[in-house]
Amino acid sequence: MPVTAVVLTKDEERNIARCLRSLRWCAQVVVVDSGSSDRTVSLAEELGADVVHQPWRGFALQREAALRLEVVRHDWVYFVDADEWVSAALAREVAEALSGPHGAYRHRLRLVFLGRWIEHCGWYGGSWVIRLGRRSAMSFAAAEALGERPDVRGSIGTLRCDIVDEDLKGLTAWLSKHVRYAQIEADRRLQASTALPERVRRWWRGERAGRSAGRSLAKDVVFPAVPARPVLLFLYMYLLRAGFLDGRPGLVFCTLHAWHEMVVGQLVRAGASASPASREASHPLAGRC
Repeated sequence: MPVTAVVLTKDEERNIARCLRSLRWCAQVVVVDSGSSDRTVSLAEELGADVVHQPWRGFALQREAALRLEVVRHDWVYFVDADEWVSAALAREVAEALSGPHGAYRHRLRLVFLGRWIEHCGWYGGSWVIRLGRRSAMSFAAAEALGERPDVRGSIGTLRCDIVDEDLKGLTAWLSKHVRYAQIEADRRLQASTALPERVRRWWRGERAGRSAGRSLAKDVVFPAVPARPVLLFLYMYLLRAGFLDGRPGLVFCTLHAWHEMVVGQLVRAGASASPASREASHPLAGRC
């Protein structure tokens, strides 16, 4: 099909072959590697991908840079992560979508964690991502560092089939990755807190920007003000949203998300007291002989 699949990689030797084999229906596959030290690049070249070396710029800016590469031959671009794979049913649906009127398409992520599809706990229902779009109608230049939601000129269609997210590198890699994500999210919350008065003023004046403004209000105003967030997040995911129906993987998944929220909270506190004056004032021995 006249589609360029773009895969961002760094040390994805365990995942890359499965991913690229599931993209054989694409006329072109471009792997944008940011310094792999394993066999990621050689495996990608063996499987016929065009490999481009690009220093890491962050999730959104890396996608934007990939979107503008001269090596990309087609207007339709499909971003697929190295730990994901595309089913034959999804490939057929993409083929039908190319003749549609939309500038981009969204679909859900079907996460497989510890060998089981995480169907409940509220994660799957909110896992919509925009990955397929016209190069001429899509931009990640203004996207959040972690969210990677692109700006799209034109309407956004919906695909029924899911893309499967199943990291073969195991739980250790998952934990390491989410520690990095926690730092990115903590930095985002700290930046958002500095702009909070203006965000609130715009909200009350009714100057909303659609879905992104609503999400911004929930993420930057409401959620940070909720006490005991890790505990409440676990109860929400595991009990209220029936994460227990996903068995032991569901229990571990909900617990680790609560842990992730706790890590983000600690990093935000550490960042908020990062100045020498604030560290000195908040030190447990401050004011003592």
